[in-house]
Amino acid sequence: MNVLCSVPGIFLFVLPFIKHVSKSDILSVKILVLVDDYAGFTNLLAEHGLSIMASIEYRDGTMYKILFDTGQSGEVLLKNMQKLSLNPSEFDAIVLSHRHYDHTGGLVRLLESTGSKPVIAHPDIEKPNYADRGGFKKFNLGFTRQDIEALRMRGELVLSRKPLELAPNVWFLGEIPRVYDNSYAVKGFLTLEGGEIVPDQMLDDTGVAIKLGNKAVVLAGCSHSGISNIAAQAKRLTGVEELSIIGGLHTASATDSEVERIASELKALGVSELHAGHCTGFNGIRVFHRIYGEKLRIIHSGYRAIFV
Repeated sequence: MNVLCSVPGIFLFVLPFIKHVSKSDILSVKILVLVDDYAGFTNLLAEHGLSIMASIEYRDGTMYKILFDTGQSGEVLLKNMQKLSLNPSEFDAIVLSHRHYDHTGGLVRLLESTGSKPVIAHPDIEKPNYADRGGFKKFNLGFTRQDIEALRMRGELVLSRKPLELAPNVWFLGEIPRVYDNSYAVKGFLTLEGGEIVPDQMLDDTGVAIKLGNKAVVLAGCSHSGISNIAAQAKRLTGVEELSIIGGLHTASATDSEVERIASELKALGVSELHAGHCTGFNGIRVFHRIYGEKLRIIHSGYRAIFV
């Protein structure tokens, strides 16, 4: 896969927002990071959060655009889009990686600007989400009830546990099978079930895979499922041998040995390069760089990559 600048048992939906093209081969995938924790040396804004635009061009000229996550506030997303001369209404679909505020907080404000858009996510997106941080409980880390009500009024909410092919060779990954250890990525998260606060396995955490020839581009939000599990699901759906991953890897609090293990798993799965930011953390970046070298790139608001 060239980067410029920087199955059986699968359940399919037929929905109005799915585009059908006469030639399903993808010519290029253009990635633009709209929100990240780091602004780089740009005139854009940053906040704790993530939002990525993927522009997919098919060989017959058809374009399909995804907005993957919406950042924390909506203000940073919309201001960065304005500075980049982007129209908030130009996306075909909005995909949510999971329910945490730093990935979904900008959604309602975005929909106020775009009008109704299909929003694709896992059904657990509506579950309560809490956290335990050194004995202190934090609440309302996900969607509030008011957010859900506003979303249902302004957007077309599509909730699926199963993978969903949004456009030819463009996959919403659905619920991710947990094969590799992901305990480092769900530590301290809680939810409410049956009147009790219990550990949250974050089953809503998912991603997107875009097949480009015999390779695939994978978008990951926070990788609570474990980035190795997300990569494995992407390989199962696309049937490719090589992957490029873009997004947050949730290794900010992982130990060196955990990050080394994750890197080894990713190498074995055919992950040839990482474009990492957000919750990857300085320590994760340090260890991944030792293993991936120049094949590790640090994303930021305004970061661009073109896959052909």
